[in-house]
Amino acid sequence: MTDEKNTPCPTCQGKKIIEGVCEVSQEWTGTQDGQDDMQCTPDQVCPTCNGKGFEE
Repeated sequence: MTDEKNTPCPTCQGKKIIEGVCEVSQEWTGTQDGQDDMQCTPDQVCPTCNGKGFEE
């Protein structure tokens, strides 16, 4: 018995959405006190499996 339809997508590990990544660096220090030095990428739908979480 094979489940070829439900092979988890290698790009997003079957999650459907690729979560954004946040990084902190002292080089990005803001000019205002209390600002976090953090840069984040937005979540995005997996382009390899079109948000399905598995390969067809």
